[in-house]
Amino acid sequence: MRRGVYLVLMVILAGCGSSGLEGTLAWDGTPQRSAHAAAGQLRNTTSHSVTLVPKSMRLLDDRGRKVAGRIRVGTGELAAHQSTRLNAAWKSGDPVRIDYGSGTLALPSP
Repeated sequence: MRRGVYLVLMVILAGCGSSGLEGTLAWDGTPQRSAHAAAGQLRNTTSHSVTLVPKSMRLLDDRGRKVAGRIRVGTGELAAHQSTRLNAAWKSGDPVRIDYGSGTLALPSP
């Protein structure tokens, strides 16, 4: 019995040790989307600055597969509670979200 309690406690504490970056970014308003591009304002929802690395961001389809494309951001260092522009473009495929490493951003339907 005691062993099970310790195991549960360890799992709970492991979750508390995360970096706190989950869900750090959100759309500031509704992004615009066309057949092969999306653009909108990205907001840092945390109380600390966040580094944005567009080359490590990925466009994903509804099955989690990568969609080839390019993502650009207005600034690489986003201060707490500030916004910056994000533009994404692709030639083929149908991305439904952007994976930015510590979370994802849903893209609206075209």
